[in-house]
Amino acid sequence: MRNILSDINGMLGITDSYQAPERIMSLLFGEEKERTKIFKDFLDYFKCDVSYDWFHEYFEDEHADRKNNKQDFTPKCISTLVSKLLGSDTGVTYEPTAGTGGMLISNWYNHRNSISFLDYKPNDHLIVCGELSDKTVPFLLFNLAVRGISGIVFHGDTLRNQYKAAYILTNRFNSSCDFSTVTKWK
Repeated sequence: MRNILSDINGMLGITDSYQAPERIMSLLFGEEKERTKIFKDFLDYFKCDVSYDWFHEYFEDEHADRKNNKQDFTPKCISTLVSKLLGSDTGVTYEPTAGTGGMLISNWYNHRNSISFLDYKPNDHLIVCGELSDKTVPFLLFNLAVRGISGIVFHGDTLRNQYKAAYILTNRFNSSCDFSTVTKWK
């Protein structure tokens, strides 16, 4: 039986989940070779099923701050339903409170599958989102980058329009088979 907590910690090379946000950020901004290996390890572990947020259970159990930040997760069935209700992709998807990306991933996955795999160009389908939590942003960036999603993540308070940083995700080859790179923009 799989233990998602210890398995994810193992793939990230950490001993405790509190180390995950910092480790993920070092991976995203570190050597491409190591990042690619970790991305491939995650794809293998989750059997290349990119339709949902892999960190849902891990983050909810270990990192969600329900008391202070009212962090909670949208169930996968609700994410899928909302994505189908939204309909076709208009080129830009906006999510002001993205969390680790569950709703975005569901929406992206449905849009990506509505276009021929060979014709899908990530840079034509941008995601723009915001997230307040320092612990959550690394998981969100990882989730988007491993799927080759292009867009911008604003780290800060979307209600007050106050941000600590912005991260630009770029799919360099505009390919549905490539990972995205993450660049911090201040």
